Formats: sequence, structure tokens, C-alpha cells
Amino acid sequence: MLPVALAAMWTGGWLFALLVGLCAALMYWEWHGLPVQGGASRRTLAWHAGIVGSFVGPPLAVAFGGPASLAVGVGLAALLGLLLAIEGGKHQAFRWAGFFYIYVSSVAMAWLREAPLLGLETVIWVFAIVVVTDSGAYFSGRTIGGPKLAPRISPKKTWAGLIGGMIGAAAVGTAAALILELDSTVAIATLSAGFAVVAQLGDLLISKAKRKFGVKDSSNLIPGHGGVLDRLDGFLAAALALAIIAAIGGGSPLIWL
Repeated sequence: MLPVALAAMWTGGWLFALLVGLCAALMYWEWHGLPVQGGASRRTLAWHAGIVGSFVGPPLAVAFGGPASLAVGVGLAALLGLLLAIEGGKHQAFRWAGFFYIYVSSVAMAWLREAPLLGLETVIWVFAIVVVTDSGAYFSGRTIGGPKLAPRISPKKTWAGLIGGMIGAAAVGTAAALILELDSTVAIATLSAGFAVVAQLGDLLISKAKRKFGVKDSSNLIPGHGGVLDRLDGFLAAALALAIIAAIGGGSPLIWL
């Protein structure tokens, strides 16, 4: 999966937007199915087609640009809203929350990649932060152990793991500043460590949702690794946070820090 993701990031445009949209559709399908144990929603073919179109359309609209593309993207997103409104049920609020979270995060990632200045570098930067955070948290948590970070939500996560992930993310930020020959190495390293915290919060958010319904994995789409949502939970949160910061600052933090 990693070579495919990196190739799509490098290419950008419709290819990256398509990958983002497909991943978002799969993640929402898994989220939608959590209340019924595991993401295998038994719906009609039209319902599944609506899910795919609703999440693939908006990132593609961002990639192609223009008012017509924007109208298509908004229309497809409204389609899923209609499906959710028709469906009803006691878990509707949960499913609406997942729809907005995954939808906004996926559109944010497509928007970040299409930025005219350092779009590719920004997406690779946040992707590397999340990957290194997960790895650093795993190895430092297993090696050092110690107090649990959130025992009621994710019993295996430790404070040592979080600190290890933050150190790894700071190293990624330092490397990015050096490779891109930026002056604000300390600021970028510090922000990168902050994104490590955001990624871990995103991980805990999905863990809490799964624990709420007694589900171990969001699905079994990736044999031995659970579902797409299990693998991209931290990436969703980090992408959303980065897009908010970029919107406030007028572009990628790699530019104005």
C-alpha cells in the first residue's frame, strides 16, 4: 500500500484525489458499520455506489477546480446526506458525525496537495509524521512501558509511547526543514511534535468509537491489519488540523513558519 500512496502523492491531481476519495469511502463504510459489529454494511448496490460517489466526487472537484467541479462535488456530498436522512435509526447522530469528520478531512487533504506552493512537500511531511509517530509510539511503548495514556480507551498506549512518537515526529520536521533549506527548523520540529499529539488523539477517537460498540477492528479489509480506518485514523486528524492551520496562515506552514 505504501508505494501506491507515495506514487499518488507524487503525481497529485486527479490520481491523488481519486485515492483519497476511495479511502474516505471505505473509511466511512467501516464507520457506518461499527454499530452492527465490523463494517460489513448489508445495503443495496445503489447505497454503496452513493457512498463511493459522495466521497470520491469532492476531492476530484478540488483537483480539477472550477465552479462546475465544485457543484458536482457538493451535489455528491448532498447525496450521502440524503441517504443518511432517509436511513434514520438510533445511530444516525453517530453516522452523521463520522460523515462530516471523514468528508472534511479527505477534502482537506486534496486541497493541501493542490496548493501551488509546497503542496507535495506538505502532504509528504504530514504523512511521514503520522507514520513515524505510530512507529515511534509502538517501539518506545513496548521498550519503556510505564503509565498508560488512556487505559479505558486503548489499554496498550503509554505516555512513553506518546513521547517517543513526538520525538520521532520532531525528527521528521527537522529533516524536512533541512531538505527544503528552510530557516525555521526549531519551529517546524515543534509543530511536527504537535501533530504527533493530534495523530494520537485521532487514533484514540477511533479506538473509543470501536470500544463503544465492542469492535476490535473497523473491518477486515486489510488481512492482519484490520480496516482502512484502523490504519488512517491518525492521518485523518493530522490532515484536518494541518488544513485548518494552513487556512488561517494563508498556506502551508512550511512556507510561513
